[in-house]
Amino acid sequence: MQIVVRTPPAHMMQRRMHCTVSNADCGANAICSYDATTNAVTCICKAGYTNTGSAVNAVCKDSCTVNNGGCDANAICSNGTTTNAVKCTCKAGYSNTGSAVNAVCKDSCTVNNGGCDPKATCSHDATTNAVICTCKAGYTNTGSTANVVCADSCTVNNGGCGANATCSYNATTNTVKCTCAGGYFYWGSASLNIRT
Repeated sequence: MQIVVRTPPAHMMQRRMHCTVSNADCGANAICSYDATTNAVTCICKAGYTNTGSAVNAVCKDSCTVNNGGCDANAICSNGTTTNAVKCTCKAGYSNTGSAVNAVCKDSCTVNNGGCDPKATCSHDATTNAVICTCKAGYTNTGSTANVVCADSCTVNNGGCGANATCSYNATTNTVKCTCAGGYFYWGSASLNIRT
């Protein structure tokens, strides 16, 4: 019995040799393939890498190091854990008004008041840039530091006024104003009203 070994055509051998030998010098961050028409070796950067060279001489660098991976200036570029594709995540103090694929990062305070109560002012922490919600004058936080809920101050412990005082608001600043009830006068503190 005679065994016939068929040798692939020379261009097929050349193709196999190029991509199987040192990835045809495409580099570790590229995939070696062949042009369907010319059979020439082509190097295509893997997901998460960008070609900073040319079509003929691919130089694949981590996409996050090239123009922030195409992410918004107020976003952090990282690579996905399974696909290594570029992932854009808005920095602290910014909200994504785009999509998961195309992050558009805007100042959180300009988007729905940063998630703060409508009766609160949105600002940013000087160190972390995280959103800070502060109740406006005439309102008291009845929630927590993390979840600010602003209620009419006069409905919360009489606005800090004494038991014998009426809570109201300054017409200009909307700050709490305590007025002593008849027969009482102010003594030392707006929250201390003593009868004489």
